[in-house]
Amino acid sequence: MRKNSSLFPFIFALSLATAPSTAAKTAKERYNPPASKAELSAIEARGLKLYLYETALSASMEALKASKIKSGSVKESDGENFSSLVELNQKGFRTAFGRLGGEKRCYFIDFLVEGEWQDKAANSPRVGQAVFLSPPREDQGSFLAMARALSLVKEEKAKLLPYRNHHYAVLPDRQPDAYFVYFYPAPKVKDTYLLGGDLRVKVEGDQVKEWRRMHRSILSYPNTAGGKKEMEPVIGVHSAVMDERPEDSDVMHVLLRRPCTGEMVVTKTYLYEIEKSGKIYYRGPIKSYLKGRRGKSR
Repeated sequence: MRKNSSLFPFIFALSLATAPSTAAKTAKERYNPPASKAELSAIEARGLKLYLYETALSASMEALKASKIKSGSVKESDGENFSSLVELNQKGFRTAFGRLGGEKRCYFIDFLVEGEWQDKAANSPRVGQAVFLSPPREDQGSFLAMARALSLVKEEKAKLLPYRNHHYAVLPDRQPDAYFVYFYPAPKVKDTYLLGGDLRVKVEGDQVKEWRRMHRSILSYPNTAGGKKEMEPVIGVHSAVMDERPEDSDVMHVLLRRPCTGEMVVTKTYLYEIEKSGKIYYRGPIKSYLKGRRGKSR
């Protein structure tokens, strides 16, 4: 690790995260323990699925563009409810491009793309040709449930996220008929990775159970791969102000970003490290690092 390229921003982020606020001085704060191993494992699992979702969707979009299907083949009668949804499985994925019916009782699939993972890293999935379905295939299963969950929160999310250009993902929770709906910024500049300005919504049936802002601001990371060696980052670092633990999108960001680097997440009280593999480690209280002592990792 080069001292001139990584030490200063790391210490600076620690200083920002631990700077006392007026509220902290005047009010007794409730103790918020660090994330447990079980909590970190759950964040890792959701972050990995987000990465797979985004990777699958990107590959499916490329397959759709490469196809000879004319854009005018799809009727625009229900354009406001048009969506692209990815159903993940152990071997690969299915991506449906379709529309939620007016009464939300059916999801009409206009295009379908199927793919499979070639390796554990899932960096380059093998994708089949996009299939144009005419008439549209009527789905009343998983895609319908995902589309309904997305529709339920799509309008409300605009009030919480001023940044308009977002990608979205819909992932099933462990509970039946429960989903996590994510919104995260889509980069406007090629080879740029954005972290922040994102939202996670928990949906159960036809009810929204939780709105969670994962990050407040948006950080931009350019792709420096292939550039000057001394300019390539050693490790990323950002301060987390919304909670005392890493977020699902932190893991996705680490797995997507090129060149591949880990990320230090600095909360108000604790320090976490996300490795290149997406594995999260709790590194201890921040005060231990500022005093030159390392906390116990777990």
